[in-house]
Amino acid sequence: MRHARVGGHVAGRAFTLVELLVVIGIVAVLISILLPALSRARQSGYTVKCLSNLRQLGTATVMYVNDHKQWLPYPTSTHGEQMLWYTALDRYLQDVVSNNRTGVARERSYSAYKQCQVWDTFGRGAGTGNQDELKEWARTYKMNSHLRAIVPERPNPSDATKKTYRWNARATMVSEPARTVMYGDGTSFDTTGELPGQFDSGEFSMEVNDKTQAGPAIRHQGGANVVFVDGHAETVKLPTIKRAIRGYPDVVVESWEAEYVDAGGTPVDPSEPTKTMEQLKLQRNPESPLIWSYLGRLHR
Repeated sequence: MRHARVGGHVAGRAFTLVELLVVIGIVAVLISILLPALSRARQSGYTVKCLSNLRQLGTATVMYVNDHKQWLPYPTSTHGEQMLWYTALDRYLQDVVSNNRTGVARERSYSAYKQCQVWDTFGRGAGTGNQDELKEWARTYKMNSHLRAIVPERPNPSDATKKTYRWNARATMVSEPARTVMYGDGTSFDTTGELPGQFDSGEFSMEVNDKTQAGPAIRHQGGANVVFVDGHAETVKLPTIKRAIRGYPDVVVESWEAEYVDAGGTPVDPSEPTKTMEQLKLQRNPESPLIWSYLGRLHR
């Protein structure tokens, strides 16, 4: 810094070009240091808010279970809207269904409790007007698809094939509620993009075993937020894999490995839900410590 002289008098102090460049350089360095920290703080805020939403879903589910003789809501719409978790929990979240939608969507509310904050960033979609491109189609939280009971059908004398079907599970059937996934971050537009005719984003359920279904979404600082059957929620970070979403083999997202491996250590999808993992000669995958399916332990 030097003094500027005008007419023999010192007029004031002025920065030299070198000094200005030094100051600009220092400011640029500080910004490069602070911006990542601010971004991490913002992401941490999203994670905390998301965990709070999931805890409220967990609390609402406990209330639902207590009112329905320990029956859990259903992961999908197969058995109707009133059993579907997305609708069944509304009365416990103080939601009022009031909208101009038609069909089954008329019965659903779109509360912030049922979405991660990232949902607010979604646009309208790819522009063709299909409902499955719209923001309200997207569901960022999904229920564990395996929280369903395996119910044997009565054998048909004319059909020797033994059949089974799925029904609501009871909370008392869950042997390890602190490790069993109930709801959590699931595949949606933020991980796949807004694609026409996309199934994964609109599904109400998710799992890690069947790669044709929606899976967990790794959207929170390298992890996914999960609420477990016992009601506690946490950010889970596990080794990730790449998997394509259904109908779009070129659209690859991060997910987690299947929870079982075969004798050679390869992750597999258990194909016989009525059999135990011992009968199928499977072992738990050390890279997948969470419990998703039951392999025959959930019978009505």
